[in-house]
Amino acid sequence: MRFLGTLVWKEMRELLTVRMLVPFLAVLVLFLFIGRMLRGERKRAESPQPVLVVSADSGPVSDLIVRLLGQSGLTAHRFSGPLDSALMQNGGNWVALVRVPESADVRLERFEPVELEVYTPLRGFSFGQTMRGAKVKSALARLDSVLARQQIARLAGGLTPEAIQHPLQKAEYVVLRGRVAPGSPEAVQGLLLGQTFLVPIILLLVIIYASQMIAASIGQEKENKTLETLLTVPVSRVLIVAGKMLGAAIAAVVISAVFMLAMGYYTTGFAEGRTGVPSAGAGVSGLGLSLTTEGVVLLGITLFLAIMAALALATLLAVFSEDAKSAQANITPLMMLCLIPYFFVLMFDINTLSLPLKILILAIPFSYPFLVPQALIFGNYRLIIFGIVYTGLFAVILVLLAAWFFQGERVLTARLRFRRR
Repeated sequence: MRFLGTLVWKEMRELLTVRMLVPFLAVLVLFLFIGRMLRGERKRAESPQPVLVVSADSGPVSDLIVRLLGQSGLTAHRFSGPLDSALMQNGGNWVALVRVPESADVRLERFEPVELEVYTPLRGFSFGQTMRGAKVKSALARLDSVLARQQIARLAGGLTPEAIQHPLQKAEYVVLRGRVAPGSPEAVQGLLLGQTFLVPIILLLVIIYASQMIAASIGQEKENKTLETLLTVPVSRVLIVAGKMLGAAIAAVVISAVFMLAMGYYTTGFAEGRTGVPSAGAGVSGLGLSLTTEGVVLLGITLFLAIMAALALATLLAVFSEDAKSAQANITPLMMLCLIPYFFVLMFDINTLSLPLKILILAIPFSYPFLVPQALIFGNYRLIIFGIVYTGLFAVILVLLAAWFFQGERVLTARLRFRRR
């Protein structure tokens, strides 16, 4: 075990070098900087912005527009002059101009439609410009709804406007494993996706980083002839393979964790302040959508075995390389085996796939980390146990096969070449 710790430390020192960390840290700082800038721009965009309301008189319609614009986080300013003068007001420094026709109140009294003119100055195509325009549209949509309710109330007498506008009421329920709870299926699916989305992303990052690291390590050792010295040490070849895999895995987990934190800080710059996202509701808590302690343990075992299988396969593929460059190219099949289940599981339901595609997905050991979170929710423990056993056997066989290659001179003489005859 002491030699294993020494070998793991050696691998981590060789992998986490300044030369490798500088580009990674540059990307990390870039994500943090962009995330901070996005938050600042969002606060500026959410601050009260001026809107010009052009109306010849102060009637009920213009008063209602001013009130609703203020409730939407905008500052409404009245102007009673001509349109040409209004467009030049305040140097054109307003987010929108709403022109109310003189006959607006009269037309509403006659139950005739009123046409509002909305002028939006374009000063660029940015995220903040889109947010400010959305506020104005939201306020005008509320105005349309309020006026519609008022008109219906005038016509309907004692009836409520809701009974006429929405004669059909809908109560949605979700059924999961015999449990019934109020809520929309879209909201529940969004909740499940939010809980399980990070699992495949983290797995992909760890596998990609770790595979590239272990392949580059073996390729450099073969190129620099230092692998021969390592093979002269009188220890088990399985221990050497395990040390390389563990060192690469620890380095990859550290890099992936830091990267995910930076990426999370970056993406929340877009997500903060979003409205209109449907809520799953408190009733869905009875569906048992959260992972239990048993589920977390099973998911952790599946992730661990998938990472070990990927590292063993990367080690085996890197054995056939001549140098660090060819080692990176040799692990391309591993990347493909990780991406295929990633896209299929996110886009399709495994239960609705055709039999050949289902067999293909289940035959890839890296599919199960993507399938297990959903299987835990639906209680498909047969798939979970099969995935753990299958991935574990796959990892053990590959580790033993890689250790066999490290016996004697096989690891030094193995080559994978493609030449034209």
